[in-house]
Amino acid sequence: MSKNDPKLTQLEKYDVDANIDEVQSDDEISVFTYKFTALSNPKNVRLSIAGTAKISGDTMERDEILENDDEGIPKILTVIYQELFPTFFLLSKTLNVSCPPHKIGQMGAGVDNELSEEVAVENESIDVPVEAESETDSVENPDMTQPNV
Repeated sequence: MSKNDPKLTQLEKYDVDANIDEVQSDDEISVFTYKFTALSNPKNVRLSIAGTAKISGDTMERDEILENDDEGIPKILTVIYQELFPTFFLLSKTLNVSCPPHKIGQMGAGVDNELSEEVAVENESIDVPVEAESETDSVENPDMTQPNV
C-alpha cells in the first residue's frame, strides 16, 4: 500500500489528540482554546481543527461541564467534538478517506460504525403525502417572487 494511493478509503482507526486550555474565566463566562488532531493509521491522513469555545453560566453549571463523563473524558471535549464532527466528516469525504467516529469515546471503531450507518440510511424510506394544488391556493398564497400586475 502506498501513502500516495488516492483510492485508499479504509483506515484501521484514528488516533485523536485533544488539547484544551482555559484562557479566561470570570463570574459568568469561561473561554477555552481547543485543538483536535485526528491522525489515521496507517499514518497518511491528518485532520486538525483548532478554535475557541465560550461557556456562560454560573460557576456550578460551568464546573459540571468540566467534569469527566463515565469514560473519563471531560464533558466539554465531548460537546466540542460533537459540534466539530460535521467538519471532520466533510474533510474526510473530500479527501476520500474513512471518517473518524462520531463519538470521541469510540476512537477505534470508525470503519465498522461508518459502514453500518451508511447501510441503515440507504434502506430507510419515508412516505410523504403529496397534496394537489388547487386554484384557491394560488390566490390565497400568491408567489412572492412575481408581482401581480
